[in-house]
Amino acid sequence: MNTTTHPSRLGLYAGSDERVDAAFTVIHGRGGEILNIHKTLCHSPGMFRAMATYAAALRSESAIAAQIRQLVVLRVCQLNSGAYEWSVHVGVTTKMGVPMAKIEALRNWTESDLYSDEERAALGFADQTSANTGVNEETFQTALKIFGARGVVDLAALVSWYVGNTRFATALEIVPDGPGVLE
Repeated sequence: MNTTTHPSRLGLYAGSDERVDAAFTVIHGRGGEILNIHKTLCHSPGMFRAMATYAAALRSESAIAAQIRQLVVLRVCQLNSGAYEWSVHVGVTTKMGVPMAKIEALRNWTESDLYSDEERAALGFADQTSANTGVNEETFQTALKIFGARGVVDLAALVSWYVGNTRFATALEIVPDGPGVLE
């Protein structure tokens, strides 16, 4: 486990690259902060740029409502032991107005009455996609009915991205940025 003050097991990036500078400018421009995942991605500037572009599209081009996307991200973190992403997204989710009770109930969301039909459809899709067993027909059709074809594509892209990100952060031992602890 990485117990240093470095952002990840790779240490601090000491290079200089215009793609990194441009990515940091975009992040700052939208009011964001430079996180440890960004500091780690600096070691591969081209990959950083590509991943930042994809992540931005997940936020700005999705037909799925932002609060639902964040609940899905947190659920994927739970299912994939994504402590780093959880630490980042629990704060984002609460800032969007999602009640802490919903976040705390995610582990047992199927037994809770806190979630809307839309949230249930998205969480069910996330559970099955994360399990890597495919999405059964009933879950798929429910998601399709609620979100449409575009929304199903957006949901599959979101879940797949964060399954990958949880594994990326774990492999590189990226140090959590925030106070959130994986539940």
